Amino acid sequence: MKTCIHRTLVTACILSFLLTGCTVVGPAAVHSGRLAYNEAIIETDNQQILLVVVRNRYGERSNLLAVTSVTANVRVTTNAGIELGIGDSDDYAGNLVPFRAGMIYEENPTISYNPVGGEEYLRELMSPVSVTSLAQFTGNLVDPAPVYYALVSSVNGIYNPDFMSTPSEPDVRFIRVVSIITELAQAQRLHWIQDPGQVDRFSIIIDHYAQDHVEEVHELLTLLGISIPQNLPSPIRLPVYLALEGQHSGGIGITMRSVYDLLEILSGAVEVPEQDHADGVAISYPSPGMVGKQLRVRYSETRPENATVAVEYRNGWFYIDDKDQATKQFFRLLTALLSVNISENSSGTSAAPVLTVPVSR
Repeated sequence: MKTCIHRTLVTACILSFLLTGCTVVGPAAVHSGRLAYNEAIIETDNQQILLVVVRNRYGERSNLLAVTSVTANVRVTTNAGIELGIGDSDDYAGNLVPFRAGMIYEENPTISYNPVGGEEYLRELMSPVSVTSLAQFTGNLVDPAPVYYALVSSVNGIYNPDFMSTPSEPDVRFIRVVSIITELAQAQRLHWIQDPGQVDRFSIIIDHYAQDHVEEVHELLTLLGISIPQNLPSPIRLPVYLALEGQHSGGIGITMRSVYDLLEILSGAVEVPEQDHADGVAISYPSPGMVGKQLRVRYSETRPENATVAVEYRNGWFYIDDKDQATKQFFRLLTALLSVNISENSSGTSAAPVLTVPVSR
């Protein structure tokens, strides 16, 4: 009798657990599923963008697919049972399972993709990056110098070329301009300010520099070709224009690279196997400019172990080394800008996603 009561209590506990299991499954599904899906999307986004870069080096066309939605259907099935014997226990002893219970968890996601393309996407890809993007990136990074080197192709006639068509050294004036701007920004003496009521119109404000940075401010204005008043005012306001030159109006004229320019610069940094060079299957790029000299997309015949992103292509692996901070930062900037174009292109279409893939066991 006691044994029977004990079994009944155990069975009741198990049934109670199964019936309340759904309250545990919901939060647990968020914990496990959300991070897993997010990591998978980020990893595959990086892989397909790197593959675009590599295929571009080989002169081949590429397509991108944007993930527009992920719908995960979760189903939990529980079952429980108990076997009882009636009559002489010698007839069923050892043949019955006192109780049984089970729970089945199934997750069937449906992932929707949208091919990225069209005239608007191509226009955005080829258009210069906006001054707004430059101001936002440089205003929020601890070290804005890599962004200036990557996005700005000239400032008041001082050039920062993508590639060097003739053997020559980078213009040291551009290096010095970026160095001074970075130093003043890190000292909280230089700020990007959006002009009131103006879209994509910004000014650089330099203030509170009198104590420690007078010489740097004087040198910066001299390099930019801006007339220096006898007594430097505080603050100094320098309007920023999308133009070849701006010094004649007391401001800064800049030209910006496009996202496609960045893609080309990184394509020029792709290591190409000697046999592919010999066979002429890869595009030959000129000598890299200031940015490209710091970048490297490596090649390996086997899958690399220490890669931040890697793709398999043409019987080998192309990857960015996890310790290569310069290339990682450039790739992060490229993917950030490209993801904006992809997102705008995907959200701007009224058509349903072309490809919807149900994933089931």
